[in-house]
Amino acid sequence: MNGVRLLGVKFIAIYLFLKAAALILAVFIINTRPDLRQGANEFITYFSINIGITLPYLAVILNVTLGLGILFQQRWSRTIIVCINSYYFFKLIFGSVIRMQLEPKRFSSEISSPYFIVSCVASLIILCYLLDPDVKRAFGERG
Repeated sequence: MNGVRLLGVKFIAIYLFLKAAALILAVFIINTRPDLRQGANEFITYFSINIGITLPYLAVILNVTLGLGILFQQRWSRTIIVCINSYYFFKLIFGSVIRMQLEPKRFSSEISSPYFIVSCVASLIILCYLLDPDVKRAFGERG
């Protein structure tokens, strides 16, 4: 590692920190503003960890940890982000194709959600950037 932080790496770290802050804000809104609860629940559903139950605090810790790791160009952080975004992006794409066949009305409302669009675009951009050979070399991997 050459000690120079790449601009794209800084943007990814900022994105992860903002996502963590937005999750904290969404949880706060759920607890304090019942009139905004539905929108906050939808946000948490898209950007949190869901294993039968939604775990927004775990997602916040994960995003902050990965944000710090990527900011300091840690190889483990890049690997985990690539794995998570690959899984998330392909889950969104293939899940959307299947849902389009089974439930076309629900699919059209889901795909028009700004959260869906932002998460798809962000995942794709982050994946393409982190898989670039020059970026891999900056993290100490052979490209």
